[in-house]
Amino acid sequence: MTERALALMLAALFLWIPPLVGMFSLDGTVFGLPILFVYFFAGWGVLIVFCALLTRALRSAAQSEGR
Repeated sequence: MTERALALMLAALFLWIPPLVGMFSLDGTVFGLPILFVYFFAGWGVLIVFCALLTRALRSAAQSEGR
């Protein structure tokens, strides 16, 4: 499980490195929002969901080891 947490952290770091972010600074909109904003907030939301799932799995694993 801790390897998954490390992989999630590295994925988050990779998502916001400047060369990759530069690919999304385009002149265009998605639902009236600039593409760069959609990229940032969608990525942020996805990472929050994965963090919640990983936290739930880590808590259940810790509880099962304690019994």
